Amino acid sequence: MIASTCIGRARDGMPGYVAINTSTFEDLGDGRTKLVTTCLFHTTQERDGMLKSGMEQGLEQSYAALDKLLASL
Repeated sequence: MIASTCIGRARDGMPGYVAINTSTFEDLGDGRTKLVTTCLFHTTQERDGMLKSGMEQGLEQSYAALDKLLASL
């Protein structure tokens, strides 16, 4: 497990925030690994603001790039 703290600055009408992120790697037993990342926000307003910011699409693009990189190794 990897744990980190993310401190976001206020912008675009959204207040600054602190989020605690954890990433857990699970061996699927067939040469693949499942990655589960959880972001814990202090308030639902902070969480909803991040979702509205395009964070989800950015993460999906990042994970797709990571999948491509790992497949090439």
